[in-house]
Amino acid sequence: MKFKDSFNRDFSFYLSVRNTYNFDGVSEYFNKKGEHIVQYDKNGISGKQAFYWFDSNGLIKPTKHPNILKTLLKVKGSVNLHIKLYAEDRAKGILTRPELIEICKQYNAPEWFWSAVETQKYKY
Repeated sequence: MKFKDSFNRDFSFYLSVRNTYNFDGVSEYFNKKGEHIVQYDKNGISGKQAFYWFDSNGLIKPTKHPNILKTLLKVKGSVNLHIKLYAEDRAKGILTRPELIEICKQYNAPEWFWSAVETQKYKY
């Protein structure tokens, strides 16, 4: 399966920060219908493919790599939580622009990470 460059960039980013951004407040993952997103099948698709199908289309596909899928879901949730927290701190003046730039450099964050923080800070 061929993935878009943007998906590969995000996939690589999520894997690279999985030891830092590893809390999202969720222990199990369900879609809006209450179905488990992480479904194991020894003949299923790869964890990367299962993440792609859910992330891009909301489709649940059984995977032979449930731990990889769960890790990717957790990291994505944690990254989104941290973007919100960073945005709040930027709005309050607790986190300065140079400090945010340093965080982005430290984790080799894609441009969308910085942009999301800066865009969301106006909500707070």
